[in-house]
Amino acid sequence: MSRLHAALALAVLALSGALSAQVPDLSKMDIVERSVPNGPVAIVDGVPVDPEDFLRTYQRHLSEVALMSGVREINDEFRVRVGLNTLGELVKREILVKEGTRRGLKVPEPEVEKAYKERLDQFMEQLKAAGNANPTEGEILQLAGQTREEARESIHRQLLEMRTAQAIAKEKAGKVSDADVKTFFEKRPELFQRPGQLHLHQMLFRPKPSPQKADEAAWKAAEALGERARARVMAGETFDAVARDMSEAPDAQKGGDMGMMAAEQLPPFFLERARTMKTGDVSPVFRSEYGVHVIRLAASAEAASVGFDEAKPNIRKMLEGVRAEDAVESFIEPVVNDPERTKIFLQLERTLAILSQSGAGGSAGNAPTAAPTPAPASAPAPAKDTGKKRR
Repeated sequence: MSRLHAALALAVLALSGALSAQVPDLSKMDIVERSVPNGPVAIVDGVPVDPEDFLRTYQRHLSEVALMSGVREINDEFRVRVGLNTLGELVKREILVKEGTRRGLKVPEPEVEKAYKERLDQFMEQLKAAGNANPTEGEILQLAGQTREEARESIHRQLLEMRTAQAIAKEKAGKVSDADVKTFFEKRPELFQRPGQLHLHQMLFRPKPSPQKADEAAWKAAEALGERARARVMAGETFDAVARDMSEAPDAQKGGDMGMMAAEQLPPFFLERARTMKTGDVSPVFRSEYGVHVIRLAASAEAASVGFDEAKPNIRKMLEGVRAEDAVESFIEPVVNDPERTKIFLQLERTLAILSQSGAGGSAGNAPTAAPTPAPASAPAPAKDTGKKRR
């Protein structure tokens, strides 16, 4: 358990008398949403952490993790872990924003406006990719559930939080010396091995209605498509052109180009075949649990050791980041550790303990029960809380 986990546990244990609340339409809420009280999810130095802010942040983080993992059905344990990290992030944010205000740190309006426009452009591109030809600013704000002023204020707070964290790190983190860098390099040689890399292009053909439900006839039909595509390549058409025309893989419009990847990151069924191929080779048609594949080896690079001079800048940057995070965590800890300053009203840790002990993560599909969370690495995550759930 981290220092901040323990600190938040103390803050939560001081609140056994938290008020219960009511919430409508529980059937449409997940395990985390049902736990959110009508009042604040936490109070930090007298400032309430708004439940709507928690829900927006939680739902965004959950969507981001689901998108990165490719999982559509996420189990209860996974959701609670994301909820805990979301709560920790908001507690950290409140502490840093208040400290930045106390220090008189300012975020210039042009900087806020620039960040707002950049994020607006990002959302516009995402909506265009999803089929919305020309989304307006108003449509994006409506989807986000915010006014322009609310969105800009949220960005202002995030920038102030970052500025405060940078100021704390500058004061308390200390400099990383050349000796520190050299020591790390010598103690962790396994981190400085560049893995072998492979650049593959792929084509995918899915048996209908899906690989899980297809019968043998459907698999043979998918294999026939693969054979036809491979024959076109062997007859002189470029792999890219055939992939764009026939493949069902997500990267089909890029010619099936998967880019240069570390061999260990590739699916085992790709790696098994690619290791026997030479540059320019096209594989035979083969099956996996996802469908029928044809791959082409575009390039490869052998594994090699990374020298100290090459690794030095990255090691320094990493050590500086770790020390900055430690400095911010050390600053936040006393606030979280003081039950008079930090009060947690959202019960999640007890729920996580029950789920972990029972081994029942809920309806999960293929969802993992633990995964990297979107909260910053230095964000505190509550360890235990006794705020009562709404019923």
